[in-house]
Amino acid sequence: MVRLLNQEDRDVVLRFLKKEKEVNLFIIGDIVNFGFDKPFLKLWGEFNQKNELIAVLLLYYNSFIFYSREEYSCDEFCKIISSHNFKTLSGEKSIVENLKSALNLKKEKTSYLCKWESTQQIDNKIIPEQVLQRVKIMDYKNIDDQKLDEIATLYTTIEEFLNPSSFEQLKQDLLNKSSRIFYIEDDDIVVSTARTAVETDDLAMVLSVCTLHEYRGKGYATACMIKLCEVMQSEVKDLCLFYDNPVAGKIYEKLGFKNIGYWVILNR
Repeated sequence: MVRLLNQEDRDVVLRFLKKEKEVNLFIIGDIVNFGFDKPFLKLWGEFNQKNELIAVLLLYYNSFIFYSREEYSCDEFCKIISSHNFKTLSGEKSIVENLKSALNLKKEKTSYLCKWESTQQIDNKIIPEQVLQRVKIMDYKNIDDQKLDEIATLYTTIEEFLNPSSFEQLKQDLLNKSSRIFYIEDDDIVVSTARTAVETDDLAMVLSVCTLHEYRGKGYATACMIKLCEVMQSEVKDLCLFYDNPVAGKIYEKLGFKNIGYWVILNR
């Protein structure tokens, strides 16, 4: 049986998802930070005949994420997904294959899924200190609408970003204390960023690591990542991220990130 989930299901859902917390960080983080009653978020779950949770589907704004390691009701979840004007469906590669075929979603982006542990050493010598000192941090306490608009605009210039976060989404995440943005300015505009998302007590996702084309090659994105890792290390939070750019992969490897699987974004 597939049904909408609510606050009474919280403990059961979180126990189920934390079996693979790195794969399910987006869903876990959204439950922890937003609960079950926000207008931009919905959760469905499938229960077997023993009333055990076997699958979870999240809708966050216009993006779906799916998780299950069991045999689930593909038709029912397809009906739910198809009834919404969604942009993307995401999940661990092997998990979303059936939904991909059933929904006939052909535009696919596959990325490495990586993990970084806060106990690791951070090599901050790979970037000059004067560049590291230029990294600024925006969180819920110091939101700058002009800079945030520049960041949202920057994301739209990055061809790898299939579904870039809007100004409204970025601000909402900051206000909910689930995100922080690390950025560098040049020529009085934001030219490079890395940000956290869906932060929980012990884990966070890294998103939107990028630099404007004309400012690349200066180590700006690496500097943002180093500062981000230093802050997370001070708070004993591990990190997850996705990448498909080999150049970026080498940077993440230098910082201690290790591949643990593949993440697929299916674009409608």
